[in-house]
Amino acid sequence: MMAITFSLVACEKGSVGEAKSLEYYGTHLSEADSVISQCNKLEKNELSVMSPTQRLAWMETTEGIDCHNASEARSNNDYAAHQKQMRDAAAKY
Repeated sequence: MMAITFSLVACEKGSVGEAKSLEYYGTHLSEADSVISQCNKLEKNELSVMSPTQRLAWMETTEGIDCHNASEARSNNDYAAHQKQMRDAAAKY
């Protein structure tokens, strides 16, 4: 019981402030890349030793939401760039 309480308190440290939206990260890709880098470090360290329940709780924190939104914005941008490249290549023919 005490371990669960401690883990939830530890997760709450990332929940201070408002999470940034997917649209925000879509227009601030350099910041999204920075957040993704920090999230990758977290995943290799703290998140890798969390139980699935703790990890789900972390995903609801501001930090978890920011990680998800930044990653999704980067992925959307990369996909859009790939699609444009494919359209440009197809237009040559």
